[in-house]
Amino acid sequence: MNKSGVPKIHKTYHIPLNMFDDAFLQFQKKFVYPTNIALSVILAAIAGVYIHAVIKDSSQTLAYLLIMVCIALILVRWYKTFKLRKAVHDALQDVEQDSYELKIWDAGIWIHIQDAPKIAETAENTVEEPAAETAESPQEEQAENGFNAIFPEEPAETEEPIPPTEIPFGDGIRILEYPDYFIVYILKQNFYIIPKKDFDAAELEQMRKLFGI
Repeated sequence: MNKSGVPKIHKTYHIPLNMFDDAFLQFQKKFVYPTNIALSVILAAIAGVYIHAVIKDSSQTLAYLLIMVCIALILVRWYKTFKLRKAVHDALQDVEQDSYELKIWDAGIWIHIQDAPKIAETAENTVEEPAAETAESPQEEQAENGFNAIFPEEPAETEEPIPPTEIPFGDGIRILEYPDYFIVYILKQNFYIIPKKDFDAAELEQMRKLFGI
């Protein structure tokens, strides 16, 4: 990405946890719910065929089993979607105080996550850190729900800090605008939230032009 010259926008901001929650819900509605609905309709149609068969001949025990399987698959699919949202909420509580440095050029976006200072833990005040992924099979479940990871895993204390993220504008990038924030969405793998509260009206208008909104 060409970063020559002074960036058009340069700002540091903070994202409240409730904004994370709302943005992830909007993400699921946009990219996960349509798949869930399509699969649910297909499975419901298949179940309907077997229900019709059972009505005609109640002795078909296999049809009863297949009806239950279709219903179970629908429920499991939606349960995983809601469970993942809860897991993401729990994980993000640990990074809620982090701040973000944003730079925007004509060619793309640069985002750097700045970890919040860690409070020393004592024997009387020890907080168990929430797991980044609480699903039984996190990688598999995340892939099923339309993305790989919202944020990279936090490095161990001995590892180097997470490097800044460079997001060049192009076909692999989609930027969505909501009343309180922008979502920078990258190929169903990752997304970043840019809250509007930290930018004035002129900056927001300039951002819309750079984002092509």
